Amino acid sequence: MRRRSAVFELTAVTVFIVAAVLGMLTWLSLRWQRTWQLNEVERGLLLTSDALLSSLRQDMLLNRREDLRRAIGSIPQGTRIERVRLIEHRGRITTSTDPKDEGGRLARSAAGCAICHNGGGRARIVRAGASMRAFTPVLAEAGCINAACHQQESKSRVLGVIELDLSLEDVEKDLARNQAALAVLSAGTALAAGGLLGFALMRRLRRPLRDLLGGIRRVAAGELSHRIPERSRDEFGEVAQSFNAMSRQLSQIQQSLIRSERLISMGKLAAGVAHEINNPLTGILSYAEDLHGAAAPGDPRREDYAVIVHEAMRCRQIVRNLLDFARQSAPALAAVDPRDAIDKAIGVLGRQAAFRRIGFEWRVEAGLPPVLADPVQIEQVLVNLMVNAQEAMPNGGVIVAGAELASGGRCVRFSVRDMGDGIPPEIRARIFDPFFSTKGGKTDGLGLAVCLGIVQQHGGTIDFQSEVGRGTVFQVSLPVFEEGRSDA
Repeated sequence: MRRRSAVFELTAVTVFIVAAVLGMLTWLSLRWQRTWQLNEVERGLLLTSDALLSSLRQDMLLNRREDLRRAIGSIPQGTRIERVRLIEHRGRITTSTDPKDEGGRLARSAAGCAICHNGGGRARIVRAGASMRAFTPVLAEAGCINAACHQQESKSRVLGVIELDLSLEDVEKDLARNQAALAVLSAGTALAAGGLLGFALMRRLRRPLRDLLGGIRRVAAGELSHRIPERSRDEFGEVAQSFNAMSRQLSQIQQSLIRSERLISMGKLAAGVAHEINNPLTGILSYAEDLHGAAAPGDPRREDYAVIVHEAMRCRQIVRNLLDFARQSAPALAAVDPRDAIDKAIGVLGRQAAFRRIGFEWRVEAGLPPVLADPVQIEQVLVNLMVNAQEAMPNGGVIVAGAELASGGRCVRFSVRDMGDGIPPEIRARIFDPFFSTKGGKTDGLGLAVCLGIVQQHGGTIDFQSEVGRGTVFQVSLPVFEEGRSDA
């Protein structure tokens, strides 16, 4: 199935709109131009008629008909005037460029007769098809050799009219040419505008849209680390930033799910292994203690028995940690004051020898609501995080313990910050893995895995931020306690 192009459709719609607007403007322009041009022709025809009346005035006063005929007959040459006629007040055509008209009469309803019969005495224009006719009145004047005769025959001052017939064919041809030129210009403008718009859209929209579409496809295929380029600071740049933020969140969610699945699998495996090892280990420890107690002080095997007892005790502690890690018991939830939880964790560690060179700093926001948590388990989480912070500063330093409102007031975020060397980037993805440790076998690597399990059982989240050479901060977010909850 052929794909539809949004750029093409948008360009087509724009071309249609531009063409419609230009068509309307062209029609209005042509209409105005036609009116203006006809008005100019009318004005020119009236001026010509007045000029003709002035040039014939002397011949009409002296009644020189042959001179009048010659003057009128010479007018149409080289002009668009088709016919000139002199019509006396009774409608009889006395002189005309067409000899066939002479002696004929106009009907009383004719346009030229209205000048006399309506008593207007003013020039007027009549448009009839492809011609325009101008009627200019001839008024009686003193000095006319036939003045006495005129006074007897005509009761008005209008003795007759001069009629000029002008052809409008050239005007119509000019208007048709202008109409065709404007239509071509409008169509060309619409196509040019559409082409420029299409080119601009191709350059402006197609590239970021292709980036976005390609990114969506790659993320949908499971490549959550893919990022699309942020090419601009406009809306497309914001879309790219939002897409990249979504990809990062999806990647974090995926890693969290992988960790959770891994913890569940490791927990089941650890529980089975711990139960299987615990019974024979107890027997080994019992026999080793008996042998160590029965051996004489000078017996060279007594030291070997002591090593067996020590290592068996160490194995039993590892088994207990495995059982703690695999334990799925639900927390006893209650309302826990954040400041109280931090104080208890610091109170447990403050007097230990390992913390003699460690200082504590409280950054607890005032007026924090209680959190919904198991106080023992949350204290265990904070203690583990503080122990890790102390081990990150073997030469001493300050541990900053804090709590603040987060997520729009729905959660309280605990934080434990150290000033150590930070976590190397290459191992950050594995620090919550069971049995993963960077302490050279000094620990079993279950501390952070246990913390993660506890926090997840509380419906919270645990995360960290680290900068090499400047330290690490672990953050634990727990839901705020709400009155009336059955699990509290």
